[in-house]
Amino acid sequence: MFWDEIKRHYDAGSAHQFLIHFNVNDLLYDDVYGYLRTTDYLMAQLNLLGCQLVLGYNTAEGIHFPKVGQWRNTQRALELFPQYNKTGAFHFQSLATWLQTLQRFREVEDINLAEQDVDPQLVRRRINADLAFDKEHEDPFVTMDPSPSAEFRQRLNRLLRQGRARVGLVIDSLELLTPNDPSLNEVAKNEVQLLFSQIQYWASDLDIRRRKHVILLVTHNISDVHPNFTVNPEIPVVEIPFPNYEERLRFIEHLHDISDGSAQMRKTLGNHRERETLAGETIGLNLFGVHDVVQQAESTQQKAGGEPLFRYRAESIRTFSRGVLELGETQRGPSDDGWYVMRIIRDIADGMKNRDLRRVPRGILLLGPPGTSKEYAARVLAGEANMTLVRLRYASQVGEVTININQDGNTYERNLNAGLNFIRGIAPTVVFMDGIEQASPHTTMNPEEHDRMLPSALVNAINDISLHGRVIWVGASQRPDLMPPIFRRYGIFDTKLIMLPPTSGGRVEILRIFCRGQASGNINFQSLVGGAETDGLTWRDLLLIVQRANNIARRSGRDTFTEGELRQAVNDFVPDYSREMQIFMGLLALREANSRMMVPDGLLPEYQEFVEGNRVDKTRINKRLMELSHQLGLRN
Repeated sequence: MFWDEIKRHYDAGSAHQFLIHFNVNDLLYDDVYGYLRTTDYLMAQLNLLGCQLVLGYNTAEGIHFPKVGQWRNTQRALELFPQYNKTGAFHFQSLATWLQTLQRFREVEDINLAEQDVDPQLVRRRINADLAFDKEHEDPFVTMDPSPSAEFRQRLNRLLRQGRARVGLVIDSLELLTPNDPSLNEVAKNEVQLLFSQIQYWASDLDIRRRKHVILLVTHNISDVHPNFTVNPEIPVVEIPFPNYEERLRFIEHLHDISDGSAQMRKTLGNHRERETLAGETIGLNLFGVHDVVQQAESTQQKAGGEPLFRYRAESIRTFSRGVLELGETQRGPSDDGWYVMRIIRDIADGMKNRDLRRVPRGILLLGPPGTSKEYAARVLAGEANMTLVRLRYASQVGEVTININQDGNTYERNLNAGLNFIRGIAPTVVFMDGIEQASPHTTMNPEEHDRMLPSALVNAINDISLHGRVIWVGASQRPDLMPPIFRRYGIFDTKLIMLPPTSGGRVEILRIFCRGQASGNINFQSLVGGAETDGLTWRDLLLIVQRANNIARRSGRDTFTEGELRQAVNDFVPDYSREMQIFMGLLALREANSRMMVPDGLLPEYQEFVEGNRVDKTRINKRLMELSHQLGLRN
């Protein structure tokens, strides 16, 4: 629990100012008040920590005090209050439940209960209950303007200098007050810069620490905050993670338990096993997201889950990661191991299941020409290993959805930091990086420059050994000669699967599978794609051919196509790349092989000549690559 980390520092006297980040706009569970918004939860914990004056500040509201009545109103609006129904009435399953509810809010409503009726663990001193709000040091900001000013800064500083009351201060939306703006490093010229300097100074002010005051700085993405806060050893950085499975299940059970007045809510959430399944499927959502999914399902009188949940998760992940991540669909692979890739994938999945990390690589490279099912392999890996799949998008792909606070050119790097935090929060995760040679925000033809140009946050995450077994980085490339050197580092991407176009027999079987349920009559697949003239057709090519045959049939008013229409689509098909270029990319992939088991069992003649038994003749491959490079007019 993140709060335990704060409490350890505070009790040890090693810190009094903390930078809290990531999932800061969620619901957190408090033993007395129930589910609270994050800022309300932080205020409740500061009170429990012994702070006699608890207050908050942001640039929109100015100084504000915790109001438990408003907390309850929020819970009622979200239908999180026990036994709340659509009519506004409260329902209690039993007298015991009624008494427990009254006990929980005893300090809120001042209900007089006999001491024997009260659980001692639920008794808590009211927030700010011991203060008389007629003293300047205890109520100095009620009429203050939210904008930083000299008067505001002086009064706030004076409050932290007094020793009559311990102060707990929560400054949220810190990025709006102290953004990642180089101008803040200049000599203080205005009140924003002065307040920025003042907050920094508080961290090392031992007088504030001696008086046991606590300052919590809250932001979603620490990259949006000035870096002086993230590198200051006096300010511990504490992450509020996304809720884990147990926390999501507890919240779902809470929604179920308080829904006695709503038969539809109970139908929406189902039995205990269905609720456990829902808790597993909502990975990647915070509790607000889980709440929204359940409420939407209830309003449409449906079970929670299915396609609506996937769409909500996809949009939530895209928004929360600022467009850096996309949710991918996972699927199970074929039951047999006829496809050589499945042997590798199932071994990894078994290693994940048994927590045998010797069988689980930190990263995998999928190398080969376009259309050779690299993305499909990533989907199957995630499905077989029961992991979430996300696609990492590069700087050139997210410009239309990013949020840039200061317009200083570092947008992608900041948003990437949010995305990487998200990846850690939803682990175990497969991160698919297609076209890894494009991973740098800037293009370069010199592979030696790629690591320098790769965002440092991505390099650090890939190198982070603590993520082993929690994150599998899967990179796909058709031009491994241009990929960043980090993808060649020992111990990270040692597993390299070579994805090449299928052989004659493979093409026949793939086309047969794609045509199931769409073709009519007998089709001679061997005559269509079994000859040498169709060598080089990939999985994607064959799928496009079937789709086009379908279109031809539909133009004739039929739902299924014939062999003639399929042949027409085959004869009409023009590959995206010349045969020479495809062979060039295939040989680049084959040159990277470090295991014969990770090379297709069957190879087209242009590749077979370089493989003999378990040996791949890379010297001959290099020679052939030089010939093709000259023929294609590529730069050496």
